[in-house]
Amino acid sequence: MTGTFTAPRLAMLLAVVTLSVVLAWFSWPRPDTVIRVTRGGVAMVTDAYGRSAPLGDTVYVGGGGSRRTIRVVNEDTVKHQLAMFNIPAGEQTEYTVPPGTFGGACSAHPSGKHLTFVIR
Repeated sequence: MTGTFTAPRLAMLLAVVTLSVVLAWFSWPRPDTVIRVTRGGVAMVTDAYGRSAPLGDTVYVGGGGSRRTIRVVNEDTVKHQLAMFNIPAGEQTEYTVPPGTFGGACSAHPSGKHLTFVIR
């Protein structure tokens, strides 16, 4: 009979779909790091693997290639300065930066007013 799925065919179809989803997830272009400033000025950092943590004194940015992409999302109602990044209220911007160490003032930093980026 044609058109029916047997257990081996269904397993093969499921394997192909799963592999396609995994390949799309890992190959989809995304920034190396995302910094999200929520309302009230609290910032979270998310790496390329989707792991999130509160904004610390130093943000380590890794990735591939000669430059790294950092996306800054400001969901707050005021403009924020995150070291060398200046992001207006309600805006989202991507920055491409070379390897190095950069620092500056930070208006969304919980424990101080200085933030350092280490771009690897």
